[in-house]
Amino acid sequence: MTVNPLPHTSIDADDMTAEQLALPTSERVKASTRFGTITGGRTKNGCQVFLNVPYGLDVPRFSDPQALPDDYRYSEDPFVVDGKYCSQPRRPDQDAEPMPDRQRYGLGHPTDNPFFADIYIPSTTDLSLASNFSLSSGSALSPSHPKLPVRVFFHGGFLQFGSTSGTGYNQQFFYPEQWNEVRVLLGYRVSALGFLASESPNLEGNYGFKDAWLGLEWVRDNIAAFGGDPDNVHISGLSGGGHLVHQMLHRAAQLAPAKASGRGVGAPFATCTLLSNAILSDPCTPSSRATQFSLLCKSLHLDPSAPDVLDTLRDPAQVGSGRLMEVIEGMGFENTFRGVVGPDGWIRPDQMGYQQSGGLGRDLERAGVRCVIMGDVKDEDAWYTGYHTCANRNEILPNLKRYYLPHVAQAVFDAYPRLAEDATSEEATVQLGRIISDAQVHLPVRLLARDLVSGGMPVVRYSIEKVTKASRSDVAHGTDMVFHHFRLSMMNPAETLAAIDFHTARETEVANALGAGSSRFEQHGEDEMLLLYEDGGTGWGRDWRWDRLRKLERAVRGGEGGAVREE
Repeated sequence: MTVNPLPHTSIDADDMTAEQLALPTSERVKASTRFGTITGGRTKNGCQVFLNVPYGLDVPRFSDPQALPDDYRYSEDPFVVDGKYCSQPRRPDQDAEPMPDRQRYGLGHPTDNPFFADIYIPSTTDLSLASNFSLSSGSALSPSHPKLPVRVFFHGGFLQFGSTSGTGYNQQFFYPEQWNEVRVLLGYRVSALGFLASESPNLEGNYGFKDAWLGLEWVRDNIAAFGGDPDNVHISGLSGGGHLVHQMLHRAAQLAPAKASGRGVGAPFATCTLLSNAILSDPCTPSSRATQFSLLCKSLHLDPSAPDVLDTLRDPAQVGSGRLMEVIEGMGFENTFRGVVGPDGWIRPDQMGYQQSGGLGRDLERAGVRCVIMGDVKDEDAWYTGYHTCANRNEILPNLKRYYLPHVAQAVFDAYPRLAEDATSEEATVQLGRIISDAQVHLPVRLLARDLVSGGMPVVRYSIEKVTKASRSDVAHGTDMVFHHFRLSMMNPAETLAAIDFHTARETEVANALGAGSSRFEQHGEDEMLLLYEDGGTGWGRDWRWDRLRKLERAVRGGEGGAVREE
């Protein structure tokens, strides 16, 4: 029996994709798309890469994204530059955890229009064959040769920060080589650019969600030119990206009636994976954002009631991006922007009740989604504790109100022991970290799993209890991306083997759910999950955390009476 050697690399963990593409030894590659022929390059391991490929047109601030028109043509300049990321404020933990911009954002510059895809293709894919496509149903393209699965990833950052590059996500070129799949990272608007909303004047918000959906439609319609299969797309997101992916599920479910009647297309993805995040409660309303909108305007010395205030906010000559982000940094507890219910129909006001009833799972199946994967890591709170610093216990609740409606924040807050009045800043910060890790990650991923299963949707749930030695940390939020993205440059041989075994076990379950595996899919109970253990082994085990979350579950879901309601 032949045993395949473990993959390994001499590429350094800080060796950026764009730096490799800039080397004179980087071979240029070409792909023929509906918008013209574009040029990319090869990284040191041979992976074919196209960076910052537009999926939408530039648009004014605070407006919906726009698809590329049929007569659009891509630039003749090579797409080998890590050129941009969304304009964003400084992170609250940036001073406590300083790092060079190249590590945090990559090699690019901030932009108000991050409508681009970074595409990674296996070295053995013949793009000259992929370009030999023909028009098929709708506007999709189908190559005349075997097509590869496509993995689309959305970066994290609380929906306020993040980039497709930096040390966290930059080295995507290992994954396609190991698993022979096309990998795509999509940019989207964050912070106020992505989620500023107002009832008066009318700003519908949700722009970052809409960007992501437009990007997925671009993948569906164009990925065949890069060797990918538009009918075999799988999306994932970390942290804020997981929240975004959860919202993509709700959006996809809205397509069910049209698809079932033959009048429309289904979801632009077959599976999705939520990495350490999910939506806990119903969304905010535009009216609840009034204080935030007013504070933003007044901080810019603008009258929020002026008839031309939106024109001013949208004009970069009057409000530059740098100034806008600087003002947001000074807005205190009001500097977090989220999705809202609105007349655009993007977010339904009762989405948690709809999800809990099983409706989401049933409609997703009708829309063509076939499996949902979700999970967390052992020490989520180790990272969250360092994110928001509390001066005292009185700052815990205002920080929770960044993410939830006031009555939900209060219910979450009341589910935990009250600190003493003289509690130290450290004690308050640790308490907030624990609460946020439970409310942002541990509980919502478990509730979503239960709700989807009740609607008949196959679910695979996992937890990571191992961290690489190179990470030099606890099994904290985001450290598992080394395994999920197969970062060879950060794994020793034993860790590489653990990553392969875990990936194989998880994908075996997913393949069975898709009907492409060797066995019939069997849904595990809610007290079971696939574990990557500290010793590197993978297996199904008991979910020990559920019992610790029951009080918070009752606070959010209200026991038999349903979700907690606003008084």
